[in-house]
Amino acid sequence: MSLHLAEIAAAVAPNAHAVLLLDQAGWHLSDRLEVPPNITLIPLPPQCPELNPVENT
Repeated sequence: MSLHLAEIAAAVAPNAHAVLLLDQAGWHLSDRLEVPPNITLIPLPPQCPELNPVENT
């Protein structure tokens, strides 16, 4: 996941900031996750299928 975030950070325009909405998967919330300074992670609340279309299948 850290490598994925690094790739996203490299694609963000200079002086811009990316916001990523994430589900509650363990690798999304790991303390060992290295989040670049130009990315903010916002976890979706648990038990909210209306906010995560994947959960509606």
